[in-house]
Amino acid sequence: MYLAKSTFDSRLKVLRTLMRRASVDYVLVPPGPNFFYLTGMITESMERLALFIIDIDSQEVLCPDLMKQQVIEETPVDDIKTWSDGVDPYDMANKILSKKGKVAIEGSIPYFHFERMEKFLKGRVMSADPFLQEMRIAKDHSELSNIQEAISRSEKALQNSLPELRDDITEKEFSRILENNFFEADLSGPAFPSIVSFGANSAMPHHSPDNSKLKSGDTIVIDYGGSYNGYASDSTRTFFWKKEDPEMHTILDVVREANETVRKEARSTTKYSEMDSLARKIITEAGYGDKFIHRLGHGLGIQVHEPPFLVGTDTRTMITNSVFTIEPGIYIPGKGGVRIEDTNYFDGTHCVSFNRMSRSATVL
Repeated sequence: MYLAKSTFDSRLKVLRTLMRRASVDYVLVPPGPNFFYLTGMITESMERLALFIIDIDSQEVLCPDLMKQQVIEETPVDDIKTWSDGVDPYDMANKILSKKGKVAIEGSIPYFHFERMEKFLKGRVMSADPFLQEMRIAKDHSELSNIQEAISRSEKALQNSLPELRDDITEKEFSRILENNFFEADLSGPAFPSIVSFGANSAMPHHSPDNSKLKSGDTIVIDYGGSYNGYASDSTRTFFWKKEDPEMHTILDVVREANETVRKEARSTTKYSEMDSLARKIITEAGYGDKFIHRLGHGLGIQVHEPPFLVGTDTRTMITNSVFTIEPGIYIPGKGGVRIEDTNYFDGTHCVSFNRMSRSATVL
């Protein structure tokens, strides 16, 4: 069990406050990130119906028989209703939800499950996502600790992998080395497929590692992260192989300035959108504004991408204990790119980076 009973009770108390405020009678959460957040059990949606069902006074898990023992051992939930193959689980859900009133369903539920339940919930359905996003955006101490561990162990994995770089190693080969080292660092595995890009490939922010070979003078961009106790890390560092291109060095200095200045200037009155604007201003004044082709960052926690988002449309002011990436980048098609990404949290006064690896230009 990842979730202490006191945390379980506290989170449900907050959720029920939000339910009362919106006059919601039930919240339905399928397996996935929010199921983990509320119960402590890591599981994914499948074709078999499974739900964590919360009403104003109680909570229960509806799940197939094969999932029951896992729920018993990995969650604080006492009330478990199971179904076996040949039984209609939607009929069971209908009976549980027989009380009239609003039913808020978490948005990741597979459509084929939603379609079956909508037949008996007509006119009663709304989204539970606003409640759950509001709850998850500010991390508690244990969440911050797990994210710090995920980042520290991921950085160790990268540091242990860099000596394996050599002329003609492929992006795929290095990606496998790095991800194997996640397990050596006692991470549960990659939080997402690692991005390893050499040379001109580094101009593509989400390049998938291929058979491109490393050669002298290449820019190397590595976007990586492991998972620890259900929490993700996400970091990016840029290196040069054997020698550096003068323009790419200049670009790296601009990107590093944007990364560090945004973090230094953040205050409790700062909006997430203003952080994006400041980074964009620095990069534009350096002459590369049209080469910064993505938002500045995103929230991180159980999911690699979650609110808040450091983009012009997120006008919320900084939320204490929110966790987010700062990842400015400049990309020159046909030549290469630079991205420097740290994961940070706002402590109520300052923006603090979890990362410890250098952001400076490094020739390997």
